[in-house]
Amino acid sequence: MKYRRPTRDARRVIGLLGALMVMPLWAALATAPSIAAHANARRAGERTTWDSVFSAAQAGRGETAYKQLCARCHMETLAGGDEAGELTGSAFMSSWNGQSLADLHERVRSTMPTDTPGVYTAQQVTDVIAYMLRYNGFPPGSIDLTHANDALKSIRFVSTPP
Repeated sequence: MKYRRPTRDARRVIGLLGALMVMPLWAALATAPSIAAHANARRAGERTTWDSVFSAAQAGRGETAYKQLCARCHMETLAGGDEAGELTGSAFMSSWNGQSLADLHERVRSTMPTDTPGVYTAQQVTDVIAYMLRYNGFPPGSIDLTHANDALKSIRFVSTPP
C-alpha cells in the first residue's frame, strides 16, 4: 500500500489538536512558581498578599500619596514611563512573586524617588504599597499593613490567587 500524505486541512487539524493538548501543560507550568510560592509561605507560617494584609482606608491614603509623589514618573495607571518601571501587570507581578513585602518596601524606600531617594517616610511607602496591592487586585482587609520590618518579612508577594 502506498503512503498518502495527509491533506492540508488534515495537517491543520492535527496541528490544532496538538496545540490544544499542549496548552494545559503550558498553563500549568506558567502557574507553577505561584503555586510554589503559596506552598512555601504556608509551610513557613507566613501570610501572602492574598490574605487581606491591608485595609481599604489605607489603600485610599496610598492612592492620594501615589498621585502626589509617584504618578509623575510611574503614571496615574501605574504603567510606568520612560525610565520608571511599571507597578502593575504581568512583568511587575512576576518580578515580585515569592519575595517578601519587606523587600518591596525597602526597594521603594531606598530608591524612590530617583532624584532624591529615601525622602519618603516608612508610613508613606507602606500606604503606597497598600494602594499598589489594591490596584493589582489583591483583597483589602480590616487592618492596616504595618511598616514594621518583621511583619513585612512575614508576608509573601504571591502573584496568583491560591
